[in-house]
Amino acid sequence: MHAVQYMPKSTIEISKIDENDEHQLESRPSLSEPWHPIHSDRLPSSFDDRASPVKIYNDEERSQESKSVEEPVQEVKPVEKLKQITRISKPKDSKKLSSSTASTEDESALLKLNSLRKPSQAISTIPSIDRRGVKGILLRFFRNGDDYHPGTVIAINELEIKSWEAFLNFLNQHPKLILSSGAIQYVYTLDGQQIRSMNKLENRQSYVVAAGPFTRTNYRSINDAFNDDSNGRTNKRNPVPNSTKRSSVVTERRSSTITGDQFYIFPYSCLDMYEIMILNRNSAAKFDSWLNKEVTSLLYHYIDDDIITHLFAITKSTFIEIKSFSQLFNTLKITDRFIGCSEAEFQHSQQNLPAIVAGGFFNSTISPKNPLSEFQRSTLKQDAKLSISWIYGYDGAKEQTKTLYNLSDNEILYVINAVCILYEIDLKQQRFYTKHNNTINWQVTDARCFLTTHQYHPLVASSETISSNDRLYVLIHIWDHVKLETITKLCKEQFGSEIFLLSFSTKSDDNFILIVSRDKPEIILVTDWKHNEIIYSITSKSDKILSTYFAFNTNQWITCISQQYLTFYRIDWNSKPLKIAEEQESNVQNIYTGAIAFFNASKSLIVGDKVGSAHIWCLTDNKPRLSAVKKSIIENDVTMIVSINEESFLLANGQNQMKLWHVRSNAIADISLDDIYGSIQSICSIHQGLVIGTKSNYILLKEFNRNFIDILMQGHTGPSAYICSNKNTDSFFFTSSDRYLYKWNTRTKLVEWSIRSPQLISCVALHPQRNIIILGTEASKLLIYDTLSSCYITTILLRINTGVKAVRFSPDGGDLAVGLKNGMICLFEVLGNGEFNLRTNGNFQNNNLPVIDMIWSVDSSYLLAIYNGDNYNVWSMPSFDVVREQNIKNISWHQMTNPMVCNLIDKSIVEMCTSAIVLSSNLVICAGKDGQIRLFQSSNKRNIRTLQVGLGSIQSMIPSTGSNSYLLSINNNPAIVEIQVNIES
Repeated sequence: MHAVQYMPKSTIEISKIDENDEHQLESRPSLSEPWHPIHSDRLPSSFDDRASPVKIYNDEERSQESKSVEEPVQEVKPVEKLKQITRISKPKDSKKLSSSTASTEDESALLKLNSLRKPSQAISTIPSIDRRGVKGILLRFFRNGDDYHPGTVIAINELEIKSWEAFLNFLNQHPKLILSSGAIQYVYTLDGQQIRSMNKLENRQSYVVAAGPFTRTNYRSINDAFNDDSNGRTNKRNPVPNSTKRSSVVTERRSSTITGDQFYIFPYSCLDMYEIMILNRNSAAKFDSWLNKEVTSLLYHYIDDDIITHLFAITKSTFIEIKSFSQLFNTLKITDRFIGCSEAEFQHSQQNLPAIVAGGFFNSTISPKNPLSEFQRSTLKQDAKLSISWIYGYDGAKEQTKTLYNLSDNEILYVINAVCILYEIDLKQQRFYTKHNNTINWQVTDARCFLTTHQYHPLVASSETISSNDRLYVLIHIWDHVKLETITKLCKEQFGSEIFLLSFSTKSDDNFILIVSRDKPEIILVTDWKHNEIIYSITSKSDKILSTYFAFNTNQWITCISQQYLTFYRIDWNSKPLKIAEEQESNVQNIYTGAIAFFNASKSLIVGDKVGSAHIWCLTDNKPRLSAVKKSIIENDVTMIVSINEESFLLANGQNQMKLWHVRSNAIADISLDDIYGSIQSICSIHQGLVIGTKSNYILLKEFNRNFIDILMQGHTGPSAYICSNKNTDSFFFTSSDRYLYKWNTRTKLVEWSIRSPQLISCVALHPQRNIIILGTEASKLLIYDTLSSCYITTILLRINTGVKAVRFSPDGGDLAVGLKNGMICLFEVLGNGEFNLRTNGNFQNNNLPVIDMIWSVDSSYLLAIYNGDNYNVWSMPSFDVVREQNIKNISWHQMTNPMVCNLIDKSIVEMCTSAIVLSSNLVICAGKDGQIRLFQSSNKRNIRTLQVGLGSIQSMIPSTGSNSYLLSINNNPAIVEIQVNIES
C-alpha cells in the first residue's frame, strides 16, 4: 500500500475550493475501463462497518486486472451466515487476484467477479451470496481537542490495512477527520495513551486522532450510541440488474477536500520560524477556542505548556490584531502571514511589535514546507530542567503579600507576586507553588484575604486576576500544599474581576468555600469548590464586608463582619430552594475591624473592635450568644487576633503593641518588638512561637520561652537595582533604590551585613580577586568598600559632572572601566584595594549617548561599550582604538549577560530578553521582559523549556555563586530569585 505524500499549496495562490464540491458525485471507473488517476491520492470517504472499501492501485495490479480470465469461477452455494471468509475457488491457471482489493460484506463476491471479467467475454452466472464475513473492527474517532466533534465511525479491514503507516494514510483521507493543524500522525485512547500498532485497537472503542500532543477534552458525543449505521458506513451501491451483464458500478460519496485557506503562522517567541495551517471555513468552533486548541496544537513545540490566545495579521506596513473569524476571513484577502502569541507574550508584544518593521516579513518569498516532523521536534542534543531553588526577601509593605499563614508546626506560607513560598523554618528549606501565571490579585490595595488555608486538610485557595481580550476575570486555584499539585480551578462570571475575600469551611467533611468579589463587596457567594458551583448568595446590609467565615464548627452558620455590623446567618440546607432560616445581628454597631479568630475546636469565636476590646461568641441552644467582652486589652484598633492555643490569644495593633491574653485566668502579658524592624504587618503561630512579618520586610521568630528574636528573612524596602557575585564563593551583593547594599550568604540564606550609601547607587562591581566592591553613584563618585568587613575604604571623585551608569573590572583585575551618562568611558589601572590610577588616554566619546553596560573580552584585549538604543562600540586594548571590522559575536566575552552579544539567538529573541547566558555550545538561557525564563536550543533557535517565574518583568540575570545557578532581579520588586539549571546530555 502506497503512502500518500503531503503537498502544501503554493504560497502565492491561496486555494479557493468551491463550497458545493462536497455535494458533487464522483464516478468510480469500471475495472474494464482505462484507469485514470482521479483523486488517486485520496481514499474513499465512506466505509462499511466490517470491511474497508478502499481500492489502491499499483502498476502490477492494473496489468493483472486488465488480463482476461479464461475459465469461469466455480459456483458457490448460498449460505445464510459465515463467521469466516468464504473462499471462491478457481482453476490453477487463472491469474492471481490483486491483494490490495478490499470488498464490503454484501459485495465481496461481486467485486471479485468484476476483477476477473474480460470485457469482451461473458462469465458464468453464479448464485447470489446473502452475507459473507470479513475480518474487521468497528472504531470511532474524534478530532484532538474538538469537544464538539460528533465522532466518526469507521470499519477497518485488518486483512487489507497491514501496516501502521498505511492505517495513518487511510485516516488522513477521511473528510470528517481532516485536521486544520496538519496531517494525522498520532492515535490516542480517550485518556491520552498513544497507540502505535494495529493490534492495540479494540473493536467498538473510541480513539482520538491528532497531529501533535494529546489534548484532554470532554467530548460531548462520547456517550452516544455506537451504531452500525453511523457516518462511517459504506453507502450502498446501485444494484446489478443482470448477473451476466453488468454496467459500471457508480459509487456516491462526498469529496474528501475541505473548503479552506492556507496561510503561515509565526510563533511570537521565534519569529524566524513558521508553520503552515489550513483554515476550515466550515468550522463550528468559536474563534477563541480555535486559537486555544488548533493553533496551540500547531505551535506547541514553540510555546511549551502555554496556549495561544492572540493572533496578529502581518501587512506590508503594520500588525493588526485579529479578534474574530470574520475579521480573519477579510484579512486573508490581503495577507497570508500571521503571528500567534500566548497571553504572557501578548503583554510584551504591545511594546515590541510597533518597533518591528512589518514589511521585513515580505522581503523574501516563503517557500512551502512540510511541518516539522515529530522526530525533528523531539531530537535534542542537550536538554535542561529549570527550577526555583530559593527566593531571597519578603514584601511586607504590600497588602496582598504581607500576610503570613501557618501550614504546619514548622512551615509558613507567604506570597511574592504570583509565587506562593512555603518556608520550613527548622530545616531552612523553601518549596514553591508556581501555577499562577499572573500576580495574585495584583490590583488589590486593601484586601484582607486573597488566600486562605483549610483548617483540617492540606488545602490552599489562592486567586489571580487574568486579562484576556480586553476583559478581566478571576481564576481561583485550589491546591494541595503537601504535594504542590493543583486540585481544581474555579472560574465564574459572578467572581468579577478581583477576589476580595476567601474562606474555607471549618468542617472537615464538606467542600464549601466563601467568596467575596471586589466588584460586589456586599455579596457572599457560598460555593462548592469541588464541583465549581455557586450554591447560594447572601447580600449583607453593609456596602463592604471586612471578613466572613463559617462559624461554630458548622456549615449552617455564617458570620459576616463589616465596620457597621456583626451579623450571623443560618442556612436551611433542607429547603428547596435554599434560604436563610435565621438572621441575627449584634447589638453593638460601627466598631468592628474585621479581626477574628476561632477556639474551642472552632465552636467559639473572638472578634476585635476599634477600641482594643475582644468579643467572645458561642452557640447556645443553636443560637449565637455573646458570652464575654474583654475591654481595652490594647490601645486603638485590634487589627490582628492570633489563636495560640485553646485558651490563649495574641492581640496586636498597627503600632507594634502585642498583648497575650489567657482567657481562663484573664491574665494579660506584654510582648515587645523593637522599632528597628518596622511596624507589624502580619503574625502567625507555630509550635516554637510567633512568626512576625514587618513593613521593613523582616520575617522574625519570637519564641515563647525566650526574649531573643531570630531573623528568618530580611529584604530591601525598595525595588531591586543591581546584583553582583563571584563564582565559587558563599555570598553575593545586592543593592536597591533604598540606597542599601546587602551581602547575602548563599549557604545560610541570611544577610551578613548591610550598609547605607550616602548617595543613590546606580551600579556595582566586584573585583575578581581582591576583597573590594565598587559602587557607582549619580553624583559622579565611586565608593569603595571592603567585602569582608563592610568597612569604607575610599572615594574616587570624577572631574566630570555626570552620573556613573556602569562599572566593570577586567577579568584579570588589572583595569576598571567606568561608563558615564554623557557617553564617556574612563579607564583606571587598579594598583591596590584603594589605589586607582586614571589612564590619561582612557577617555572615549560616543555622541553623548548614555552608557548602559560594558563587557570585557576574556583575554582583556577588547572592551565593549553598549549605549542607549542598542548602539555599541568595540575598543581595542591597550591601543584604545575603535574596532570597526570586528563582529562582536566573534569575540569571546567575559561574564556575558547582555543578549545583544549572544551569537546563538536571533534578533527577535534578543528584543524579548533582558539577559542571555550561554550554557553550552547548544543551549542558551534567556530572561524575558515578560517574566519568563526560556531555554533555547541554538541549533534551530527554538524554545525548548520555559519557567514561569511569576514575579513580573525580569530586570537582570547573572551567574550565581554555585554551579548551574543564576540570580534574577525583578522590576519593582525587592526579591531576588535563584534558579537552578540542570543540563542533561
